[in-house]
Amino acid sequence: MRPYSICYVDESIQADLGVVCSAFVFVEQDVDEAIRKILVNAGFNPEITEYKSSTRMAGNSGMQQVREGLMSIASRSTKIAVFFGPFERSRLGRQTLQALQSIIVRNGFDPAGLVVHFDKEIFRTNAAAERLLGCFTALRGCEIHGSEDSKLCRGIQLADAVAHSFGQIIKAAMNREEKQIDIGRPNTGYDEGTMAPLSWELLMTLRYALLTRPTASDASNYDPATDPVLPGPNIDDQIKVGQHPLFLGWGVQVAPESSAELINAVQCRLARLWLGCIY
Repeated sequence: MRPYSICYVDESIQADLGVVCSAFVFVEQDVDEAIRKILVNAGFNPEITEYKSSTRMAGNSGMQQVREGLMSIASRSTKIAVFFGPFERSRLGRQTLQALQSIIVRNGFDPAGLVVHFDKEIFRTNAAAERLLGCFTALRGCEIHGSEDSKLCRGIQLADAVAHSFGQIIKAAMNREEKQIDIGRPNTGYDEGTMAPLSWELLMTLRYALLTRPTASDASNYDPATDPVLPGPNIDDQIKVGQHPLFLGWGVQVAPESSAELINAVQCRLARLWLGCIY
């Protein structure tokens, strides 16, 4: 079983595409204090100001600093799963719990003791979340907080940044339009002025945090629900599996009732990713 005990959930709605991207960010311990410090260091009062992906970032150096801090936490200290599906506000709560159940089962999480914090717009109330929870047997044992204020539960701000990032990634894939940015910052390995698609930069930042299809070390002792890659005689094959793993079905979920365009975009962009060196 994986050691993560807290999950933060938020969504990004691509209204023009009729698509929702929900992010499930798993951490070993509460990130509230780390996010509070990020806001303070950027010059904000965390009791008043929070990170919102809807905030205009152009010319807002302080909020850009906050976003970079959140992305650093996400890439280094979390495990992430994302869900894509058609957006209907009335179905969002049930849809999100269904995705969470699939993520827990496929990744071998123990729901007992897992505390899940949902942004307040996913369910109407915490009581509504509790009522729906009974429909999902694999979630029994989870502690659900179904209507959180992201100023008070700051981990939701982290999930907001992740959901928005993957929303931008899938929007670029579906529209086939890419915003180009300069990726030549210090410690990146790229010279100043090196241009790349924004969606590529976002994906490269978060790729190591995405949950992947596991590899079983012992073919006689594994959870079949996680469908791991079993050990083979060729060690080179095992290295390749680790460097180029499957994400679709483990760290990436897509609703089967999604449009062909959305399913194709997810499969093309996020089904499998390279985790080796990209320089």
